[in-house]
Amino acid sequence: MRLRAGQLSSNLTRSGLVPIYLISGDEPLQVMECADEIRRYARKQNFEERIVLDVINGFDWNSLIEVSANFSLFSSRRLLELRLGDKKPGKEGGDVLIKYAEQPPSDNVLIITADRLDRKTQDTKWYKTLDNAGVTIEIWPIESSRLPDWIQRRVQKQGKQISNPAARLIADRVEGNLLAASQEIDKLCLLTEKNEIDVDEVLSAVTDSTRFDVFILIESALTGDAKQTVRMLKGLQNEGIEPMAIYGALMWEFRRLCSLAYAAKTGVSLDELFRKSNIKGARRQHAVKTTLRQHTADELHALLRTAVHIDRKIKSSDRVIVWDLFQAFLLALAGNPIINLNSYIPD
Repeated sequence: MRLRAGQLSSNLTRSGLVPIYLISGDEPLQVMECADEIRRYARKQNFEERIVLDVINGFDWNSLIEVSANFSLFSSRRLLELRLGDKKPGKEGGDVLIKYAEQPPSDNVLIITADRLDRKTQDTKWYKTLDNAGVTIEIWPIESSRLPDWIQRRVQKQGKQISNPAARLIADRVEGNLLAASQEIDKLCLLTEKNEIDVDEVLSAVTDSTRFDVFILIESALTGDAKQTVRMLKGLQNEGIEPMAIYGALMWEFRRLCSLAYAAKTGVSLDELFRKSNIKGARRQHAVKTTLRQHTADELHALLRTAVHIDRKIKSSDRVIVWDLFQAFLLALAGNPIINLNSYIPD
C-alpha cells in the first residue's frame, strides 16, 4: 500500500503496524522522520529490540533472513532496519526481499530506507512484493515556493509563530535543504524568547553570519560577479573576520566543486551530481553550472593547489598578503584574473 509521508501518522493510529515499511526519497529529513515515527509507535507496542543492517559493498543479503529467524533473548518483538542508501538490491537482494515479504515473521517489523527509487526500480518484482506486503512511502522534495509554509508549520509545532518574511528568509538561506532548515528552526526557537518571530530575530539568532556570508561570497564568484565578490570580501575584512574562518568555509565549498568537476568529466550528469551532493536551489545550481562551463576540472585543481599558499600566509604574520590572495583566488574563480595569483606565491 502506498502512502504519502503526511498520511503515515493517521495510518498508524487507525490500522497499527504492518510487517514492512519501505521509505525512499531524496530528502533525508523526511525519510528520517518517517522512520522515527514508526519507531516511536513500535516502542509503544513493546518492540524493545532494534537491529540495524547497513547495505554496503559485499553485504550478505542472507543475514536479513538469519537475523529475522534468530530467537531473541531480550524481546519477543523486534524492529529490523535495512538501510539501502544509494545501493540497489540486485538479483540476490531482490530474491531475499521477496522471500522475506512472502512470509514476514509475525514478531518483527522491517523498516527499509533508501534514496529515491526510479520508476524502473518500482516496476521490479521485489518492490511490488514489498508494496503488497506492507507500506511504501515515496518522499518528494518540497518545492521552494512551499518551503516558507513548511517552516511556519514547523515553528508552530514548537509553540511559536513566525512571520511570512522571516520564514522566507530562512527558506532563502537553506535553499531547499530541509535538514538545515530544521536545525535553524530548532536553534531559533531555543534562542528566541518571544512567541512571535520576525526577521530581526532570524538575522540575529538563526545562522552563523560568517559561514553564511562566505557561502554567498563564493556563490558570487561562481556566477562571475567580480564586483560583488570584491565588495563582499572587503566587507568581511573591514568587519575584522579572522581569515581562517573564511578559508575553512571557502575550501569546503571549493573542494566540493572540484569533486563535481571531475565527476562531470567522467560523464556523470549534473542533475545526478546535484542530487548526490544535496545541492538544491536553482540559484545555487546555476552558479555551479556557470563555473563548470568557465573552468575545466584541471584548471580548478590547479587553483586548489595555489590555495595551500593562502593557508601558509594565514599562519604567518603577513595578513595584508592574505586578503590580496583571497581576492586573487576569488577573481580567478570568477573568470576575471585581474590580479595574478602567482605573483604572491614564492618560487
